[in-house]
Amino acid sequence: MQRQKPIGARLCMGIATATTALIALTAQAQTTASAADYELVADHKLGAPTFWDYLTYDPQGKVLYVAHIDKVEALDIKSGKSLGHIGPFHDTHGIAIVADMGKGYADSGDDGVVKVFKLSDLSVTKTIKVSPDADGMLYDATSRTVLVVAGDSKNLTVINVADDTVSKVITLPGKPEFMALNEHGEVFVNIADHPSIAKVDIAAGKVIASWPLEGCKNPHGLAFDSRADRLFSSCDNAVMIVVDAANGKNVASLPIGPKCDAVVVDSVRRRAMSANADGTLTVVSIGDGDHYTVKRTVLTYFGGRNATIDPTTGTIFLAHGEMKLVSDTKDLTKLRFGYDGLNVAVLKPND
Repeated sequence: MQRQKPIGARLCMGIATATTALIALTAQAQTTASAADYELVADHKLGAPTFWDYLTYDPQGKVLYVAHIDKVEALDIKSGKSLGHIGPFHDTHGIAIVADMGKGYADSGDDGVVKVFKLSDLSVTKTIKVSPDADGMLYDATSRTVLVVAGDSKNLTVINVADDTVSKVITLPGKPEFMALNEHGEVFVNIADHPSIAKVDIAAGKVIASWPLEGCKNPHGLAFDSRADRLFSSCDNAVMIVVDAANGKNVASLPIGPKCDAVVVDSVRRRAMSANADGTLTVVSIGDGDHYTVKRTVLTYFGGRNATIDPTTGTIFLAHGEMKLVSDTKDLTKLRFGYDGLNVAVLKPND
């Protein structure tokens, strides 16, 4: 869950110094063409409140759904205009879209429920009881189910989209964060309190493997690359662990920015990217033979650690707030900064 808190002056000065260095490096690098460059093409303002979490993109409808604490915003990517919102929620996190059935799902963490809504008019049609602290959510087209993890409840709920009923609840070996699908009826789940990845057989309703993430603290973002059969897990201690999805072997560890909450994979351009809280996007090149390289650090927005991707175009959608001063200016050593509302930045690859 993305919960922004005021930021102290010392931290901000450190970030400012690092950001200045990154700007200089980026300006220098822009003198030559790079396959890892991204252009900011839009920054949509969604307004208050200042808390947010996951984003889900529907490539068929070209609509972006953004968890915005008490509602889910629906944003028309073509026009940049809001189509309305779904709600109300009490701390919403995950969103799943079933385009061929014309409906979506979003959870309300404090209530421990999932609300089903129509894509056509965003009206809620059903409420499904799941578990307290419902968080990340995905739609698995292979099993025709919506998957919901609950952190404090340490489980995974499986919802049958044919009749919107809970078919099973799977106990996990710790507190889950996010998931990734391999399109073979299996889901991989990041376990935050015991840094590892749990592999779950959806049809069987059980955990079939648990793989440690070496050198990782508090894993959050997770993505799967079907071309390489590799998982990319981001960790709070500024590393990305690459894992063989067949046997759980840790094949690489790469430096990224801190406090990443989302990893996205562009299989076409062979990249894995982490959205980091320090206002950077780390771009990792996926090479053959488990060869991975950090190709570029792209400047984004401070606090922009939640993102999703259009798998067709490679466009990245990044949630962030605008910085504002929230303290008295009489004592500059005690300056505190916060955020003003929610924006969604659109970053387009230039290749």
